[in-house]
Amino acid sequence: MYLSGLSNVFVYLLSGRVEGMRRALPLLCAVAMALLASAQPLLSQEDAQIRIVTEEFPPYDFAGEDGRVEGLATDVVREALSDLGLSAEIEILPWARAIRLASQEPNVMLYSVVRTAERENNFHWVGVVCEVRSFLFKLRMRTDIASGDLMQLRGYTVGVVRGWAGHAYLEENGFAELQAVAVSEFNIKKLLNGRVDLIEDYEANVIYQMNRLALNYGELEKVYFNADISGPLFAVFNKQTPDDLVENFKRVFSQIHLDGRYDEIRIRWLSAGS
Repeated sequence: MYLSGLSNVFVYLLSGRVEGMRRALPLLCAVAMALLASAQPLLSQEDAQIRIVTEEFPPYDFAGEDGRVEGLATDVVREALSDLGLSAEIEILPWARAIRLASQEPNVMLYSVVRTAERENNFHWVGVVCEVRSFLFKLRMRTDIASGDLMQLRGYTVGVVRGWAGHAYLEENGFAELQAVAVSEFNIKKLLNGRVDLIEDYEANVIYQMNRLALNYGELEKVYFNADISGPLFAVFNKQTPDDLVENFKRVFSQIHLDGRYDEIRIRWLSAGS
């Protein structure tokens, strides 16, 4: 439609009617500009080039046996892409690199992200992809470690994942003996080997990782519920992402929750892991 309109303009200009061309040139230029302007919204929607990144965080996002990214949150993101008629490869990166990329590069989506005051103004928050519960875990055999009081746990060595919300949360609450690693699996092994006293992690992730490693989840015990960093995890966009793209994703994520698809995905994944 737009190209045919522009073609007519140029055919007229090349038709050899010099005097008519001279008189009509201002009008023709205006028509051409209007056609280009009207085409712009469609071009931006059809040609939207987005990059999607996440971390290895099962059962919410992780690389399957064939290398394709899977998981509860991943299925929600793919539903949103399908609704918008968009396609994009999903990459798994170390968390610190993924969140830095989403902070700096336009048109980058990152999921699954804990919404904290520190992060609030760094991103466009477009939709909930899953919900999590964070705990401090100890070995069940460690009867010397009491449960329920965060301040009494500050003297212990705690394994955290570098850049996770739990890392900053424990630092803010006066924990000085933090050992940061790139992925949570390392912390689980360190706890079982007695190299740390506690670990901070999300319950579903710990259960999944221990099942995958053929380890007994019953060897662990939860000693503190981190309510401040538990709850929904979000898909976010870099702040330089166009507003129309951001609003479209907000709309479809809302619809996925309203029409029951989110609940279907959540039940399917959590039932499979139980």
